[in-house]
Amino acid sequence: MKWMTKVACITCFCALLAGCGDRLSEIKEAATGINSAADSAASAVSRDVHAIRAIAINYKDTSFTVNDLFKTILRDTRMDYDAEKRELHVRGTWQAPLFYEQTWDDTMKKQLAETGVVTVTCTIMNNKIDSSSTNVTLVFNDETILEMTGEDALHHLYNTYLQK
Repeated sequence: MKWMTKVACITCFCALLAGCGDRLSEIKEAATGINSAADSAASAVSRDVHAIRAIAINYKDTSFTVNDLFKTILRDTRMDYDAEKRELHVRGTWQAPLFYEQTWDDTMKKQLAETGVVTVTCTIMNNKIDSSSTNVTLVFNDETILEMTGEDALHHLYNTYLQK
């Protein structure tokens, strides 16, 4: 009689596992989907962006990379590269001392540090940033409050990096 109870328990257990087999297959498929989504997201940052980030900049006897520049002067930095237009698009949150010549009070600086978005667009020519095509904007509350273009804009970014 004891062996009948054991057989009955094993049979019930096997029946439960058989029902779970479909669930396990679904879980495996979901995990595979998540893994392929993660792989495609990782490859979304193209090799071009990595190459652009590594470009060396020599300014006022100091050497640094494009990545060093933007990761130092902005917070929450995101870089994208449009290979067809050869444009680097950088977006990040404002932080001091960027645009240090502005006479913003402490309240405004605090608000900018929370929600001020800086966008930089520049063209890459022959592994260098083309200073004439550089455009920098600062947007606060959906309004552009500052815009710089050309060589002045690029040198302002470089000088800000040197201040940090």
